[in-house]
Amino acid sequence: MLKKIINILYKDIKIDLSLKHLFLSVALYLVSAIYIIYVTFDFSEIYEFDIWISLFWIVVLFVSITSISKSFFHESHNRNYYYYYLFSPSELIIAKLIYNFIFLLILFFIAITFYSLLLGNLFLSKYIFLLLFLGAFSISNCLTLVSAISFQVKRNSVIIGILSFPVIIPILKILIDISKVSHINSSWNVIENDFYILLLINIIAVSLSYILFNYLWKN
Repeated sequence: MLKKIINILYKDIKIDLSLKHLFLSVALYLVSAIYIIYVTFDFSEIYEFDIWISLFWIVVLFVSITSISKSFFHESHNRNYYYYYLFSPSELIIAKLIYNFIFLLILFFIAITFYSLLLGNLFLSKYIFLLLFLGAFSISNCLTLVSAISFQVKRNSVIIGILSFPVIIPILKILIDISKVSHINSSWNVIENDFYILLLINIIAVSLSYILFNYLWKN
């Protein structure tokens, strides 16, 4: 099973490397969104931390939806038919979850770097890397399953937006709350409850992905 998961990851990496315009288009979208914030907001407004961190998470959310929506949609019908006999549903969905997490984590680090260069780094908490990790993990888990569902429904990408926002908005709210609180007080006790809630949401999302994808793949 592990070998097949690695093979799927290797295949996805090769596809993205051969289609560099896909990654570059997402990166351009990310940079453009941050630059628009830079030229639109007054420095005195953006340098309030609540606005600064909220805008950051909103930007990476929309970039995440744009990037993960392609995880199933760039697969042709013939290739999926081939996968049907070569891999089990559990192997395929685990590989997709891992790949989308890594992809989003890279995008998030690009985002925080460029965002900090243009708008200053106001987030001095020691939990910044933990939050980026949690954010990429949480958003990728939810969007991967939603992308799989929308792919099965006549490859309708509109469904991604409809299904993802009711799930993503609570996650985004928790991430913003943790960011605000940890910026003021870096004590673990302050963010512990929100952290465990986010962890529970991820466990549910991964479990649902693992269980439901078996039925989606068979259909």
